[in-house]
Amino acid sequence: MRTLSGRTRKRGRWALVALAAAATMVVPASPATAATTAGRFTTLPAGEAQGLDIGGVAILTRTSNGTTGRVVVVGLQPGVTYASHLHNQPCSAVNPGGTHYMNVPGAGTTPPNELWFSSAADPAAGITANRAGVAVGNGSASWVARPDARAVIIHAIPVGGTTAGGPKIACADL
Repeated sequence: MRTLSGRTRKRGRWALVALAAAATMVVPASPATAATTAGRFTTLPAGEAQGLDIGGVAILTRTSNGTTGRVVVVGLQPGVTYASHLHNQPCSAVNPGGTHYMNVPGAGTTPPNELWFSSAADPAAGITANRAGVAVGNGSASWVARPDARAVIIHAIPVGGTTAGGPKIACADL
């Protein structure tokens, strides 16, 4: 059996992520009506402490009709569900990603006031990694995210926890 070096595995992993991201990109009808931002996930210290090497992409599109997003995350534990939300600070902040981005601050900490990513139709279901440790999730909101929607965070869900959050294990700046 041939084994691959870490560098070769990462190249293959990034090729998979790039292909998935390209397949999910939305081409806006007019640059005046839509703006798409994208960022790469990096592993945060809590993720490293769990032995994870997380990568992937986050894509956010703002149109006059609302906000949509997609995450493709690699390097997760197979079969495990994670929380993923839009956050209000960059990954470089002292508290990476800051706190959950809310359309109306203080009006509720779940959808529809927040944009959460999910592998299922239920926005609160979280993203679940397949057998290869890859999770794909979508999210949408009827409102247009302000410029302070700055990052997407992946949270580990502690035992007994929910997809509302948990330790921040990865971050992607938008």
